[in-house]
Amino acid sequence: MFGPLVRVQVADAPVVVPARRKLRWPAEVEDRRLVVGDRVTLEGKPPQMVVAGVEARRTTLTRRSPGERRQRVIAANVDQAVVVMAAATPEPNARLLDRLLVACHHAGIEPVVCFNKIDQGTQAIDAWIGDYQDAGYEILLVSARTSRGVGGLTRRLVGRTTLFCGPSGVGKSALLNAIHPGYRLREGSISEATGKGRHTTTTAQLLPLPGSGFVVDTPGIREFGFWDLRSEALQRFFPDLQRAAAECGFANCTHVGERSCAVRAAVEGGRLSVRRYTSFLKLREELAEAGTA
Repeated sequence: MFGPLVRVQVADAPVVVPARRKLRWPAEVEDRRLVVGDRVTLEGKPPQMVVAGVEARRTTLTRRSPGERRQRVIAANVDQAVVVMAAATPEPNARLLDRLLVACHHAGIEPVVCFNKIDQGTQAIDAWIGDYQDAGYEILLVSARTSRGVGGLTRRLVGRTTLFCGPSGVGKSALLNAIHPGYRLREGSISEATGKGRHTTTTAQLLPLPGSGFVVDTPGIREFGFWDLRSEALQRFFPDLQRAAAECGFANCTHVGERSCAVRAAVEGGRLSVRRYTSFLKLREELAEAGTA
């Protein structure tokens, strides 16, 4: 009759209760597995409460399950995502950053770009951080170790449900501990052999913020495959490229060989980042190949 135990935030306190094996799900939900951020219906009175149903998901952040052709829901009902990269170590990965930003846009989640560890210097990102500022993204430069910028980040979270995502070792857990020391999350380290972070967070978890709001701490991401994203829709999720594309001579412009392409003109004129343009083309090619596989 009952399934696994589930931690549910009820008012100001978490409770651990069993879930019914056959939950009531909204008809539109395809992946019927409980995920962090799900809003649920409880039945019974303490201490005999059970999870009986799941409410409709307002937003759903998904990815392709690594090595498989099925979706994995990362989190539900998230308002915004703080996409965290390290300013120096591990080496910031602009291609992964682009993927995560696209995934947020596709899910209807507002992304914020956050570079942690700026106490180590910003030489590794100085050449391309402006690409994201030009695209219109909010950029936060912070240091969990010195607390620089943490106040501004904390104010950005109040009253909202915010997902923290990014590669292992960039300091997501350290940032959350700096925001609220009461979390006491285990913090990771960097492998001397690979220069990459070691996993410390193994499952996503919802944490209440003092005052109002929630944060979602997620495991580190080394790669990110898209789910249910068509190649022809990708342009909408590159806001800088989309703005330039509005001036193209053809509505179905591929932005590769057309003479009246405003996107290529913007790249050649220095108004659109070559790196972002190249990233868009590579992702579109990947999605087109996946769609025909």
